[in-house]
Amino acid sequence: MQELFGKLTIFGLSAMVAIGLLIVAIFLQQRLLKFYADKPSKQHHRQLIVLCLYLVVIILTVILMPIGDAMRGQLLGFLGILLSATIALSSTTIVGNAVAGFMLNTLRNFRPGDVISVESHFGRVTMMDLLHVEIQTEDRDLTTLPNLYLVTHPVKVLRSSGTILHVDVSLGYDVPRKKVERALIKAAEETGLESPFVQIRHLGDFSVSYQVSGLMPEIDKLLSTRRLLRANTLDALHQADIEIVSP
Repeated sequence: MQELFGKLTIFGLSAMVAIGLLIVAIFLQQRLLKFYADKPSKQHHRQLIVLCLYLVVIILTVILMPIGDAMRGQLLGFLGILLSATIALSSTTIVGNAVAGFMLNTLRNFRPGDVISVESHFGRVTMMDLLHVEIQTEDRDLTTLPNLYLVTHPVKVLRSSGTILHVDVSLGYDVPRKKVERALIKAAEETGLESPFVQIRHLGDFSVSYQVSGLMPEIDKLLSTRRLLRANTLDALHQADIEIVSP
């Protein structure tokens, strides 16, 4: 009876210690959430710390369990095999995205607040995580892109210092080039673009493709400025009695 009481006491103390460790881990996790709340580019650091923290809790729980040394060694060995198998089975996804996340964090070719474009995805970076990057699209929807996808595809970054906006139009050969350039430059200036210029992009069979471009210093107004440039281009061409052959 006394032996049973002693085992129950040891089991109770071990359970209390395990629960205490779990409470401490949860408390530290909440503190880390608050600490990294305003650091979206450092979220992968928080996730790694939390992962290691819970792994330590599990190992300490196994060590403190009232079992024999042989059973404890088997449990620790099983935990190691389980962890290795998890890493091996998910190496193409989780581990690959994690390594890609470290690469993106090291290169820092873009950061939260930058506007990026990768294939058909376009938006402002709102969060950089250990496994993925979150962007906000033109429709204010949130899109999650895996880090491995961003590493294996070309990423176009629009820096906050400004970018070049442009609009392409196709006009007939009967319209004088200088007349077209004056109308397009006027549209760019009315939009507020700096140092506007016009290029002839393509000489087609039935039309000439022009491109008007200019520097937009305020990247925060990208969508509204792009819309305004298109509208002003259309208005300027109509005011100059220039017919647009194709979009």
